[in-house]
Formats: sequence, C-alpha cells, structure tokens
Amino acid sequence: MYAGAIIEFGPIEDIFESIKRHPYTEGLFGSIPDLESRTKRLNQIDGLMPDPANLPTGCFFHPRCWRCMEVCRTEYPNPYVEGEHVIACHLFSRKEG
Repeated sequence: MYAGAIIEFGPIEDIFESIKRHPYTEGLFGSIPDLESRTKRLNQIDGLMPDPANLPTGCFFHPRCWRCMEVCRTEYPNPYVEGEHVIACHLFSRKEG
C-alpha cells in the first residue's frame, strides 16, 4: 500500500520470487538490512511521501519512482494481473504494441 492505495498484492511467493514487482516494493526490499554485513545506513527510497490531502496526478508513487514514464505522471495505472498477483504499475499494465 502506498498513499492509501493498494499497489501490489498476491501470494507471498509471487511477491518475493517474481521478477515483476512494483518499484515501491523493490524499494522496500532494498531497504531490508543484510544481517551478515555491517553498515552505518540503510538504503532508502528517495523523496518524501505525498500529502494525503494533495496527492499527485497519475500514479501516486511517480515523484519518487526511478522507473517513472510520462504516462505515470498523468494516468493512474490499470492493474496488471498474473494469476493472483496484482500490480498497479504502468511498467506491466501498458499494452505492448
């Protein structure tokens, strides 16, 4: 969930093992500490959460997304569905043509 919207859900195996993940999910996974190495700082997702009273147009995550496309700025993505795994991201929901 990001900014009050469900952006990805499904069986835990699909989310952890799939190569298709929402960029926010990738960012969250990237912030999990490695227990075998010592580090002073955890990885973080750049930027700040949006103001819930003033959400951005399009995908709510686009201002912080390193994979943002122009369509992300203007249109909320249709869900991409693969079995029980659902991802609200233009990376996967756009039509290949």
